[in-house]
Amino acid sequence: MKIFYGWYIVAAGLFLIILDGLLLYSFGIFLPYILENFSISTATGASLFSVRCFVLAFSIVFAGRMIDKHNPRYVTFIGGLIAALGLFLSAYATELWQLYITYSVMIGIGDGFLYIVPVTVISRWFSNKRALAIGIATTGVPISGLFVNPLSAWLIESFGYQSAFIYLSLLFVIILCASFVIRSSPKEMSLEAYGDKKSDTKDKTKPMSEEWTAKEAFSGKSFWLLYFIFFTGFNAFLIIIINLYNFCIDSGISAITAAGAPAAIGLGSIIGRTFFSGIVTRYLENTKILFVCYFFQACSILLLLVLKEVWTLYLFGFLFGFFYSGWVPMFPTILGSFYGLGSLGTIFGLFGTGFSVAALTGPLVAGSLFDHTNSYFLPFALAAAFCFLTAFLTFLIKPPEKVKTKSV
Repeated sequence: MKIFYGWYIVAAGLFLIILDGLLLYSFGIFLPYILENFSISTATGASLFSVRCFVLAFSIVFAGRMIDKHNPRYVTFIGGLIAALGLFLSAYATELWQLYITYSVMIGIGDGFLYIVPVTVISRWFSNKRALAIGIATTGVPISGLFVNPLSAWLIESFGYQSAFIYLSLLFVIILCASFVIRSSPKEMSLEAYGDKKSDTKDKTKPMSEEWTAKEAFSGKSFWLLYFIFFTGFNAFLIIIINLYNFCIDSGISAITAAGAPAAIGLGSIIGRTFFSGIVTRYLENTKILFVCYFFQACSILLLLVLKEVWTLYLFGFLFGFFYSGWVPMFPTILGSFYGLGSLGTIFGLFGTGFSVAALTGPLVAGSLFDHTNSYFLPFALAAAFCFLTAFLTFLIKPPEKVKTKSV
């Protein structure tokens, strides 16, 4: 039986998004060593990540426009090389301003191409099973969390954090070669999108027939409500991801054992992403899945506020990752169903800046709270509050309606 080529693109997207996850998860492991080496505060260290994500906001928008007009294979590979070079050169930074250039700017530029390109292209290749296909590919982020955290911790402990940057950059380039599998759309191979000739009443991811321009999408309230929900959710996520490893270290846990807590987020995410995108989407609407995931993600954070045993940290990591993984693939699926696929690259490009804007707020506020209180209680309580707020905002999501002009 011949395998539909779209599934090869899903596999390639999985590897590319693993790289996006590598850049995301590894920062929390490197942060304590950067703080010590450069003698900076937690808030200043978090600003490295925030500046990177500020650059990422522009990179995502640019990448979205590029893949609507140019070959995504080369766009992704070139962008990824910039990120790999940034990792490599970070090993040789001796001044903080140099690290801002190599880690914050160069990695920020390259990272913008590693997530949006696969998700957008996969959306073009799948009419039915889109949530499942995107869910499988975006499992790359938690897979990274599963192995990048202990790998980074081991590399740093064994060779020093500078050498760890170099080894990760070499691994990065090898995995980046998956970008050459990508094809822009089924038409490029004289194929049709998966499910175009089938009707699956249980699949709730099939897009509306009406296509929206990016300008039309951006002018409506529905887009900006989704954007705010996305932004608020990532505030919570980034507060946890950036601070969890350091929190474990401060709790008296060894470096390798502490790396298991964020790795547990990866394990939970792998299972949760398959569960929600492959099974739950058949029974619940996408917006209801958002509520369930955000609400119980908030509940999982409460574990950090009351318990500090190793097993509870691992349990928290699993539950947090499980529910986080459910809401991430829902957004490109909802955008595709609301606005069609014609301008999805540009639409999702601007939408993706919600992650970058969140990186400018959540981690910096959390770092400042820690510096003033010398405790992670308020930062983690803030993350829980963000999740609870976002959960109830999902009840306001409604499909957009185009404004029709009357003919005279």
